Amino acid sequence: MATSSVAFDALKTSGQFFAVLKSVAEFDKLEVAGVIRTQLSPSKREKCLIAIYLRSSANVVTLMELKHQKHFQAINMPARTLFELAVDIRLIKVIPQACEKMIAFIDVEKLRCARKILKFHAVHPITKVDPAVYSSFAATEGPEIDALRNTLWSPKTPQKTKLSHWSGMNLPDRIALLGAPFDEIYELNYPHLSWQVHSGLTGVVNMKAETFTIMCGQSFMLAADAYREILLAMIEEFKIQKANTMIQGKLMAAKMLPFTDSPEQALKLLNELT
Repeated sequence: MATSSVAFDALKTSGQFFAVLKSVAEFDKLEVAGVIRTQLSPSKREKCLIAIYLRSSANVVTLMELKHQKHFQAINMPARTLFELAVDIRLIKVIPQACEKMIAFIDVEKLRCARKILKFHAVHPITKVDPAVYSSFAATEGPEIDALRNTLWSPKTPQKTKLSHWSGMNLPDRIALLGAPFDEIYELNYPHLSWQVHSGLTGVVNMKAETFTIMCGQSFMLAADAYREILLAMIEEFKIQKANTMIQGKLMAAKMLPFTDSPEQALKLLNELT
């Protein structure tokens, strides 16, 4: 069966964007991962950065396994997560007490979930869940966690009563605080990622077949852009450029090499950027 030129171009472009993400992942392995693994006594701030970096790397590993347009929903999900992780890692520089809040939010969220389970069990006592562990955690750890929450997030925090993110801000406000390049990605590309995460039929019904291929390509490219921001943050924070002065040029080259047409063109690009 013949393939239309539109579908062929969409498939080719999607493949190039997949290659961009793969190229950036290979750059990470060669230039960044080894440095991060050698951190013996990281500070609290460094631990937060490393945790975001490792989560990001894990999402990229997942994306590398999703190579067919039939996986368009699964491809969108880790791409969306990578974007939000990139926002998180950049917020560390601009949110007061960012790492203290990020770490404290772990227990704040656990306590919220424990209390939610206990509340449900109180109304539905025949529920097949043992409330003892949740009750013990809420009783012993709850007061200290509540006190820390009240200290870190002031009453003026928009999400004080319903704290859904460690920054105390919703995603649009986080994007507005950071500006470029996140604002453009959020306004132009983020909606189609959310279509595949939330319920409903938007982004699925009345779509041409090649649209799903295009969406995969967009997600791969967005993931590569977010991954680049995360790697740049790690390079800056751990001062990797001091020992590897051309590392940022190499990262730019990693994003551009999949669009070269020959080994000679690739070498010329690499020489220009490094």
